[in-house]
Amino acid sequence: MDLAAVRSHNDRTVLGLVRSGALSRADIADRAGLTPQAVSKIVARLLAAGLLEETGTVRGGGRGKPRTSLRLRADGACAYGAYVDRDELRVVRLDLTGAQVSSSVVPLAPMFAPADVLDALAPLVEPGGNVLGLGIAIAGPLDFRDGVVSPNGLPGWSAVPLRVLAEERLGLPVAVDKDTNAAVLAEAWARPLRDAALVFAGTGLGMGLLLGGEVHRGARSGAGEFGHTTIQLDGPLCVCGRRGCVEAVHNAAVSGTEAARVLAAAVVNLVQLLDLDQIVLSGRRVLESPELYLRALAGVDVSVSAHGPDLVPVGAALLVLGELF
Repeated sequence: MDLAAVRSHNDRTVLGLVRSGALSRADIADRAGLTPQAVSKIVARLLAAGLLEETGTVRGGGRGKPRTSLRLRADGACAYGAYVDRDELRVVRLDLTGAQVSSSVVPLAPMFAPADVLDALAPLVEPGGNVLGLGIAIAGPLDFRDGVVSPNGLPGWSAVPLRVLAEERLGLPVAVDKDTNAAVLAEAWARPLRDAALVFAGTGLGMGLLLGGEVHRGARSGAGEFGHTTIQLDGPLCVCGRRGCVEAVHNAAVSGTEAARVLAAAVVNLVQLLDLDQIVLSGRRVLESPELYLRALAGVDVSVSAHGPDLVPVGAALLVLGELF
């Protein structure tokens, strides 16, 4: 889909307002601080682009004048999201409202190469039509701006230009970000979060960080490497090459209870360091035994994400879809 149809900040403002609920043109003008004439032109453009639709719902205005409400047209655009985990590929498709309309999981063989991921992606992503693009989430470290990745725990993946490779292979725009950033983006899309962290304990362990309501990536896209902070001197060897990292100590725990206690100790340090409002947990290890982790973190404002195993690919798709809002 050609994003040139959404040409301005005001276009995106209108779409963002309507995303929060059906509104009339007059409502939009009031909330956006735009003139009724400007809103009429913007709405006409978005209707023509297939991004908005009239609901047919008519209600009285301040003088009894009927008003027709507008809402996002769910099938007006869509975006794909992919999560390259250390043993599988998850791909979802979201409609314009952010609702998930499809999901696929493909196992990845040990020591898989970038070409293997592209081969697995190709039959799951259909470019053209109203497809805005594909977001890919993968473990860090990586360069968010250039889409070049060097993920820990994936041998042979040093300085891979994943964004360029995927765009050339799939024929659509691609955005690349860390899996934990995608995860916290998905959580923030579903509910208001301001200063929060999403701690993700899966095949790896990391954190997506929101500061002031925005994803914090850091000066070199390296923020959130929570799993590779030292918690035990001379502890077990980590995939990053260091010893005693939170991820390595957590993975070496002999029981679920011990693993939860390790993560809880690290999270408490995180909350004290950054003075966060909320902690959200997700990832395979957490979803297997959420009660253990919640119990270990008693006293911290903590919850488990409701998104389930597709949290990261949903967030990856929102990297693309969110550009409309």
